[in-house]
Amino acid sequence: MLRAWTQLAVAQGTTQQGDLSNLNRIQDHIVAVSRESADEFFRYALAVAEDRLDWQPEQIGQSVLSMAREIAVTPEWAMSVLTDKASTDEERSANAALMKSWKSIEQCQAEFGPRFEVWAEYVAAIPDEELSGTKWLPYNGGRDHTILELLEYVRWNCAYHVGQVAYIQTLYGDKALY
Repeated sequence: MLRAWTQLAVAQGTTQQGDLSNLNRIQDHIVAVSRESADEFFRYALAVAEDRLDWQPEQIGQSVLSMAREIAVTPEWAMSVLTDKASTDEERSANAALMKSWKSIEQCQAEFGPRFEVWAEYVAAIPDEELSGTKWLPYNGGRDHTILELLEYVRWNCAYHVGQVAYIQTLYGDKALY
């Protein structure tokens, strides 16, 4: 976590290595650790042999390529929850077709980048006093989620799927750490 904050601050030119004085908002932290989590996901996914990208455990699990497609649009999904933007069936179908057209991890990573930047700008602009606000979602039996909790979705989804990619790698004998 500390590494992500420091890297973000140095990249932004706002601080010296090790000085975190300009990263004092939780929003900055969430963006930094989400970016780090996505980088880790794509690092692992890019290490998967090309002939294994479409392989599914037990023929029912997600393939690495399908996970990369999902990660590519995760920032948009997160934004739609935060902004209450509902999609029509037609939009969902068009989005699914677009995602299926992405045939490589590199393409998914390229698609992720601009979506992440839009999400990151949105997160950075959320006033501190709105973080404790809530939205009811039907997940986990349905409950109110704080905005702060919802901001964690991009990081959480990337971390969740990097574990799945690493598991797939071990199933075909790749035990390296990336």
